[in-house]
Amino acid sequence: MSTIAQTRFSNATLLRAGGAAALAAVAANVVARLILGAVMPLPPDFMPLTFGPIIAFTLFFTLIGIGVLAVVNRVAANPLRTYNIIGVIAFFVSLAPNLAGAANPSAMPMGGTGTDYLILIVFHVVAAAVFLGVLNLLVRRMQPHR
Repeated sequence: MSTIAQTRFSNATLLRAGGAAALAAVAANVVARLILGAVMPLPPDFMPLTFGPIIAFTLFFTLIGIGVLAVVNRVAANPLRTYNIIGVIAFFVSLAPNLAGAANPSAMPMGGTGTDYLILIVFHVVAAAVFLGVLNLLVRRMQPHR
């Protein structure tokens, strides 16, 4: 068996590990929101900091991430390593709108203050760390030992 075949993983592993990682990221962001709300006042009129959008956007973008992983798993020689690189790049790209909002909140369609947009970065950090961490852990545990 080739090295390439040994580094790829099954669709079942991808779905189980990806689904669990997505749910873990959503749960972690809900916990982060609860903690932030307990330690500092969050503006109730800035929708991105409310539970609904936090849950919806975390789930939506982690599901996109699972789709990207499925493609990478088919084409890359070392899919998990390649995906982690893509994931880190995507994380930094995802910060751009928040940094733009922090620099010029009046240009953003959702309103809010510069601080509101900086607070949103916390959810990007939490989601990325938990999603990639859980995904890597589970994929490695679910792969048959060769």
